[in-house]
Amino acid sequence: MKKTTHMSIQKVVWSLLLFVDVLLFIEALSTNNIGACLLVMVLSEIIYFKGNRYLFGEFDAKRKAKYEERKKNYLQQRANTK
Repeated sequence: MKKTTHMSIQKVVWSLLLFVDVLLFIEALSTNNIGACLLVMVLSEIIYFKGNRYLFGEFDAKRKAKYEERKKNYLQQRANTK
């Protein structure tokens, strides 16, 4: 249970950081502020590399499993047609 709680807290933290990043992006576009644009880019990279597994980890795992299943079926069908 402790791991689930930790993952849940991490997901909330990364979601809030993503929300702040989106708001900062909108502000940077509306004011043409180069510094804010650079900050948005750096923050986005941090979120992508560090927080992606908390935000989209389950989705990525399901997508990868479906992809592997489709790949296996395709290769099997291809082998059967030869």
